[in-house]
Amino acid sequence: MRFFMILAVLAGVSSSAVALEPVQPPCPPEENSRISVNLPPLLVYKPDNPVTGKRKHLRILGPLFESYCKADGESLTAFRPVWSMETKADGRFASDIVWPLSIYRKTRSGSYFWLLPYFSSTGKNDSYEHYLFPLWFLERHKNGTCSWFFFPFYGNMYNFFSYQRMQFILFPLYKYGEKNHVVSNGFLWPLFNLEHGPGMKGFRIFPLYAERTVEGIRKNVSFLWPLLNIAQSRKNPEDFAFLSVPLGGYEQWNGIANLTVLPPLFSYKTFRDRQMALSVLWPLFKYGKDLNGGKGFCLYFWPFWGEAVSDHAYYSYFLWPLGLNLTSEGNFRRTHWHAFLPLYLRRSVYDPEARREYSSYTHLWPFLSQRTNGGSSEMHGLDFVPVKQLGFVERNYAAFWRFFEVTRNEKGRAFDILWGLSGGYRTADGSGFSIGPFYSQDRPCAGKSEYDILFGLVNIRNQGKNTCVRLFYCLDFSL
Repeated sequence: MRFFMILAVLAGVSSSAVALEPVQPPCPPEENSRISVNLPPLLVYKPDNPVTGKRKHLRILGPLFESYCKADGESLTAFRPVWSMETKADGRFASDIVWPLSIYRKTRSGSYFWLLPYFSSTGKNDSYEHYLFPLWFLERHKNGTCSWFFFPFYGNMYNFFSYQRMQFILFPLYKYGEKNHVVSNGFLWPLFNLEHGPGMKGFRIFPLYAERTVEGIRKNVSFLWPLLNIAQSRKNPEDFAFLSVPLGGYEQWNGIANLTVLPPLFSYKTFRDRQMALSVLWPLFKYGKDLNGGKGFCLYFWPFWGEAVSDHAYYSYFLWPLGLNLTSEGNFRRTHWHAFLPLYLRRSVYDPEARREYSSYTHLWPFLSQRTNGGSSEMHGLDFVPVKQLGFVERNYAAFWRFFEVTRNEKGRAFDILWGLSGGYRTADGSGFSIGPFYSQDRPCAGKSEYDILFGLVNIRNQGKNTCVRLFYCLDFSL
């Protein structure tokens, strides 16, 4: 009844207007009009959101297809969960095909691509890497040298993992390695190994016997590893260590003394700066303190409760790993972590001098998460990932369970519910609101507004001095 009354009033007003101004032409189309389509979940198109900055925002079949761009160059196109493509304002680019089957990333320092089990990357100075895991590898380094292997037949690699150079022939028949000026030759690795370097030599017959000597520093010997291991300092004859697994051991080295008995049954350790740590049935009980009366202190009754304090950090837990509390201080900032996993997580960064919060992240799993940075914030729900937002999840999967979004920044506020079923924004100059195809209003600035009922059944557009009305999708006149 109310709807028909509105139509009757509009018809009466339009008849009066026509009678008073019979010679006025129909309302001309507005130049650069903000055409929008609101038929959720089939099709939703918004030309511009002044709060989020999203332009040409198109969604088809709810979360299945989405596309938008921003003035700063950021853009997203996704056909979930099959394919997605995202560009960041700083030029970074990401694309996924049925993640993690295939991905492509462009970063500030280069790019990489994989189509499992193949991986490829390119970097600066024409450097690149190619893997066909675990059989084949080829890399060109920044200095022009190349590394490659065809496993297990032959390989010649530079700067590979922790080695400056590594070679192998019919692995594990023979392996050659260079690390920190130490050369090693292994036969039937890890059974037999010889190594030498400046002031250093060693050999191993695993697990029977191993010996390594560094002149002027230390000598290590093991018998039936890990049954007996011995180390003797060449700098200070009083420094030595031995360890027998599972019996235990004793270490006195560089001011540190450590006694272990049937680990993890008992351990007692003292440090050069007069700190001590005691463990009984580790990790069930641990106690430590600063013997000079400083702040250093820890007491753990795992997994029920624990606390640790140092000069620049504080850590405590209860019912580990459920309840966690961590505070750390760095240069010009203090970071707090509070969590009761997986239900609650909050991370906040403060400026102690300015007494203000830089940024924060709060997650009430699985209902909502909120991220703030300066004067802007974003709230999402539902949020099923119990950690900070991950890029590949946001592009390919999160939209399926993300029922609402709320954005606040210096431009204003905006919200979106059920992939465009209802949405709105408010800025200092205007506002907008819509709910499905039933009703929408848009007032982008003073003097301009548009109201729409039933996807154009009734449409009223105010263009300053001129008000245009459309009835039944085809009848146009002005007021």
